[in-house]
Amino acid sequence: MKKGSILILWLIMIALLPACGTVKQDSILDVVLERGVVYIGSGNSTPPMNYMDEDMNWIGFDLDLSAAIADRLGVKLERVVVNNTTRISFLANGTVDMVVSNMSHTRSRDEQIDFVEPAYLWTGKIAYAKKGRFTSLTDLAGKRIAVDQGSNAYIAIQQEIEKVNGEEPDIQSFQSNSECFLALKQDKVDAYTQDSVIIAGVAGREGVEYEAIGGVYSPGLYSIGVPPNDSKWRDEIGFILQDLMRDGTYDEIYDKWFGPDGKFPVQPSAKPVLPKEVFGDNQLFVWPD
Repeated sequence: MKKGSILILWLIMIALLPACGTVKQDSILDVVLERGVVYIGSGNSTPPMNYMDEDMNWIGFDLDLSAAIADRLGVKLERVVVNNTTRISFLANGTVDMVVSNMSHTRSRDEQIDFVEPAYLWTGKIAYAKKGRFTSLTDLAGKRIAVDQGSNAYIAIQQEIEKVNGEEPDIQSFQSNSECFLALKQDKVDAYTQDSVIIAGVAGREGVEYEAIGGVYSPGLYSIGVPPNDSKWRDEIGFILQDLMRDGTYDEIYDKWFGPDGKFPVQPSAKPVLPKEVFGDNQLFVWPD
């Protein structure tokens, strides 16, 4: 081949490189609608958010909410079991299209995945111990505290105690929240810390022997996790979530689990609502049209 021809071929290849580097990938939304199935990751061991009941039915607030989202998408729902250590990695490797699994929106997680707006539940952590043993979080300095493996409570409780006492607590991680509570009942730890709605579900009727220490700390937001850099998919799920809030579907699910007559009544309300004194009672956080 002549040198001139080689040069022309080389220039053509260089000119094509930018175009090759900008091939647009289909949004997950397009993929989901085409295949007619959405894969949603949820845990199965964190009542009342997601768990197996006595008849081995997979139930919980997260399960009902994700079913409503799939219904609005108009596709079949395929559930995938995730836990605190796999829910982010399953988003990254494409095993699931979204995660609805009591996942708090944190800065560190935001570096790895995206979160749907708005959040679907307010939350706050509490430290839990036998009644009368402790009066404040300061008392937990140097004490054994159980946390669920992968929960951001691991960092939050240390930061909270160190704000008021220089001595670090002895943090002990367990595979599940039920194991945390069992360790507390067996006096293997002095306290157990987790989000208030989760502790309410795990402790159940046995909670009468235990109490929160020093009130709620480390407020946070449960959000739906989605793969990063796909605004079309993230916004579509956000719009669906907001539509569920507008038409009362979200309220029905919330009241079933956390309302006054629900399975696990929560006070104060954990709904993501706007300030009552400005916007009125029970105005859910949705974007204007």
